Amino acid sequence: MAERHPRSARVLDPAYHSGLEDLPEAELRTKHAECLELETEVSYVRRLAQARTEILQAELDRRRDGGSIADLIARLPEILADKGPRTAAANARVPEILAPSMSISWSRGTEYLIADDTLVNLPTLTEDELRETIDALHELEGEVSTTRRQLHGVIDAIEDVLGPRLTDAEA
Repeated sequence: MAERHPRSARVLDPAYHSGLEDLPEAELRTKHAECLELETEVSYVRRLAQARTEILQAELDRRRDGGSIADLIARLPEILADKGPRTAAANARVPEILAPSMSISWSRGTEYLIADDTLVNLPTLTEDELRETIDALHELEGEVSTTRRQLHGVIDAIEDVLGPRLTDAEA
């Protein structure tokens, strides 16, 4: 497994979220904002990996079934539509930050998977190259999904401490 994203590693280190009860509200808010920003970045990388996987799989399907690159391009809205099950509204996390920072840096040795020219060169890639890239993207998505779940745990821990303080301040 590739080395963890440095910013994620720092936030997921138990030292980052130990002793939250003793921190002043301002510091809790800063940590909360940082975690939300990082969760947005991680979610973005995850969705890029998923989208690329879906496009590459559609290309394999196109080659198997026949059809042109124009057919693949015409299907992109369908390919990229989120068909998966949705979390119940009561359990959904609505991000405060809807897009990652323009300074997103995912330097873990796998960033080429979401930023390379694979899609531009799609027609020239062999089936083996497509399958290898799909496998690597699945691995990246799994790593990022694990990081994202762990981040949700840290966010929840901060909110468990911050929430009652905000409620008490309003009372």
